[in-house]
Amino acid sequence: MQPILQTPRLRLRPAAHSDADALWALWTDPAVRRFLWDDRVISPSEAAATLGDCLALAPIGLGLWVAEVRDANALVGCAGLLPVSTAAAYDPRLAGLVEPLVALAPAVWGHGYAGEALDALLAHAAGALGLARLAGVTDVPNVASDRMLQRAGFDVLGEVPGPRFQLRTYLWRAPARADEVAS
Repeated sequence: MQPILQTPRLRLRPAAHSDADALWALWTDPAVRRFLWDDRVISPSEAAATLGDCLALAPIGLGLWVAEVRDANALVGCAGLLPVSTAAAYDPRLAGLVEPLVALAPAVWGHGYAGEALDALLAHAAGALGLARLAGVTDVPNVASDRMLQRAGFDVLGEVPGPRFQLRTYLWRAPARADEVAS
């Protein structure tokens, strides 16, 4: 199951069906959808279906979390750990891997929340889920996401054509645990 993930300033709680309207509003914001949905305006029913797909992953610890500022309980975005899908068609090295996703409302960009959310996802992936590797994918023009992934320790694999923009792909390896190093 998905736990609640805490950062110094954020609370990431597992998404629920009741979050569909708020997520649709986030996902259709022009600045958010530019890279998240390749600038496509999705319908409320498509958002609900996407949320349903994410909720189906919860029993294995993957899926979508809603990001809230802890002091205000204000929704500022979402974060997820999802099986690589579309990007694997462009870069087959990503097939079978899980990738993190962070999408925040533009009003909170530049506050470091995305990095906090990503760090929480990485800790959950490596710790509770025991994942040794994660994929990363950004659209090449998404410079902020590129910097965030590289700061978090993702190594660039390369660039491949994508559905709208050229894609930059990455690989993250979980740090060795002390008990693994000792043996």
